[in-house]
Amino acid sequence: MKKIILISITLFMLISLTANGQNKKKKKNVAQPELDSGTIEQQFDYIITKSSKFRDFQLIRKTSILKVKTNALDSIKTVRKDLVSANKSVTQIEGNISRLENEVNVLKQDIETLSDEVDSISFMGMALSKTNYNTFVWVIILVLLLALVFFITRFKNSNLVTKRIKDDLSKMEDEFENFRKKSMKKEQETMRKLQDEINKNSH
Repeated sequence: MKKIILISITLFMLISLTANGQNKKKKKNVAQPELDSGTIEQQFDYIITKSSKFRDFQLIRKTSILKVKTNALDSIKTVRKDLVSANKSVTQIEGNISRLENEVNVLKQDIETLSDEVDSISFMGMALSKTNYNTFVWVIILVLLLALVFFITRFKNSNLVTKRIKDDLSKMEDEFENFRKKSMKKEQETMRKLQDEINKNSH
């Protein structure tokens, strides 16, 4: 009988210990969805609010603090990854900025070259600025105009001289014709007189 009582007490104690162990495990594995969301600060505030107090101490579940630790480490890893990615992006952006600055400098040089080419004109193998070219062209035009006026004046003068000479020649020809006619007339008169004299002397 004593054996049966001892066995019963032993079984009861084992069952109680097993039940307590399971209850403790259940308490340890209490679901805490609040620790699966929110910021790390909000998770710390939650476990501090839900933990028990003993004098000046705060009793926090180990699972809760481990969960927050895991979340914090995950957040740190994520931040580190983001930081590495951001550094890569910054490096790429700096490279792009440097490349774009080089392209801008090249474009500026091209624009300056084109501006010089636009502002200068090649004339007989010489590069002249637009101002010098325009001045040179206007000087040539002025010289040509002066030459044209000079030759027109010379032509008019020559034309007048030629006309005067023609007039003089025509007058001389008229005078010579008159003189010839007069000479012929005188000669004819002289020949007639001479003939008359010859005729008189023959009789």
